[in-house]
Amino acid sequence: MSTRSALILTSLIMICCIPGSSQTTTGDQGVAAAPGTAPAAQDPRQPQNQVPPDTSAPPPTPIAKPQSDSISAPTATHSETRYLKGGADIRATLDTPLSTKTARVGDRFTATISAPVRDSIGDVVIPIGSKLNGQISENDNSSVAGAIKDMGHLDLRFTDIQLPSGADVPISATLISVHNSRPTATSRATSSTAIGANAGMAGAFGPPLKGLAVGNLAGGGYVLATTGKQVNLPAECGLRLRIDRTTPLPAQ
Repeated sequence: MSTRSALILTSLIMICCIPGSSQTTTGDQGVAAAPGTAPAAQDPRQPQNQVPPDTSAPPPTPIAKPQSDSISAPTATHSETRYLKGGADIRATLDTPLSTKTARVGDRFTATISAPVRDSIGDVVIPIGSKLNGQISENDNSSVAGAIKDMGHLDLRFTDIQLPSGADVPISATLISVHNSRPTATSRATSSTAIGANAGMAGAFGPPLKGLAVGNLAGGGYVLATTGKQVNLPAECGLRLRIDRTTPLPAQ
């Protein structure tokens, strides 16, 4: 080969190598730029070599907000059973008059509680204004019935007390005495001593009704005329009773 031919061949080889040597890369991105194109501009808002967030991490646990002080705690309910205890003193005033002239066996009557009745811890279980319900009955004690058959008498039975709420408390109560409705100075002092903290001056009665005697029977009693043949119990006369046995009260 001639020297001229060798020079021409060398020149052609060098020209062919120039495009390959001019190929560029995108620097740190490691992606080759296409021939004849400028490398992509770096987004100024994104820092270089930014590590993408780890999407596999669990979301943060929300912090419970404290309850507002304005929310009140639930109120505890009083679920204990209360009792009308045996031996409790009951004072009531008769709502309508009763007389041997008009009363018949089976007739019902009512009286209004005039002194509060409390339980063993001092809570009122029978408030003033409650209704005492009763019924005219026949004496089922043959010996007593024979002894009083020729005397004027009223047999009384007490069945229940109706509370202001409408609830009924079945009772067995013995009649102790019957009184004038208006107390004297002496009877006020006696009543206050007898019922003490249970009623104070409430339910104070006058002296026992004259001309009458009371026979005590479980569940009631009889009022006996000691003079004459008639028994007359005026309206608002006082009735004093004693509860025979402890009785549970309805839930409030």
